[in-house]
Amino acid sequence: YVNIDDCWMANARVDGKLVANATRFPSGIKALAKYCHDKGLKLGIYSSAGTKTCQKLPASLGYEDVDAATWASWDIDYLKYDNCFRDSQSALARYSKMRDALNKTGRPMFYSICNWGQEEVWKWGKDVGNSWRTTGDIEDRFESMRKIYMRNVILGDYGKPGGWNDPDMLEVGNGKMNTIEYRTHFTLWAMAKSPLLIGCDLTKIKKVDLDILKNKAIIALNQDKTGDQARCKMACREQDFRRTARRAQIAVMKTVDGYALAITNWNDRQIIYGTRVVFSELGLDGSSYKAVELWTKQELGVVKDSFIHRALVPHGTAVYRLTKV
Repeated sequence: YVNIDDCWMANARVDGKLVANATRFPSGIKALAKYCHDKGLKLGIYSSAGTKTCQKLPASLGYEDVDAATWASWDIDYLKYDNCFRDSQSALARYSKMRDALNKTGRPMFYSICNWGQEEVWKWGKDVGNSWRTTGDIEDRFESMRKIYMRNVILGDYGKPGGWNDPDMLEVGNGKMNTIEYRTHFTLWAMAKSPLLIGCDLTKIKKVDLDILKNKAIIALNQDKTGDQARCKMACREQDFRRTARRAQIAVMKTVDGYALAITNWNDRQIIYGTRVVFSELGLDGSSYKAVELWTKQELGVVKDSFIHRALVPHGTAVYRLTKV
């Protein structure tokens, strides 16, 4: 998907309908959709479940049927629906109206609920949309990424195929985290089954950051057909891995052929003594597994019951794919 965010629309509706900003999109959105489709891509668009978008442009509250029909006529494939300038209605009511309007068009569109994790959206989001933001906006800072991940990782029971927890877009490539931190970010978002939305300028991205986004082994975890979101299994509280504890946090997800484990050092100091990964403590069954670390491609061979991951750099994550043998 190529997704257009806020500010694509003109300052006012024309005959009650949203129209594109003629300066930014002189050929219109339908022509842009055709251009994307001809390249094998899909096109996403943006609005808000309020009277204005977050940049104070025309939004869709009260115009759900009209706007959904307009987007369908433009062959849109994806809608990000924001939460600015809302009224007194509940989020469930406002977002359900747009769901119904999209369904009336008969055109399949991925429906991304962006209400910033308010009103326990993870409890009702699956009946309304295809993904739902579980938090406020991410920033290109390690601590912002960490806090959002910690809020999202506890919601694994709610994400399933067809409806996903969304901890916000990726910051990889924006330049304010280092390569190790961006690898951690991409790994944990992939294992969270988050929509992997690139949020940087692809005309300026460094090769090392682009290589992170193109890592097929990590993307495969995100796209694994089990649809299982990783759950934290060890050192899941701040006091478990902060200060003197300096323990690695371990998250586990199921795969079609075994498991994947993310071992993360959230601290500012290296974990030099290694981390013993004990399968029984993580809820894995007693099978033997072929273990491969996906960033270094290091193969441990066949392991059973446990293995040790050696030193882990500050803010780093090792991710192992365990394939049953």
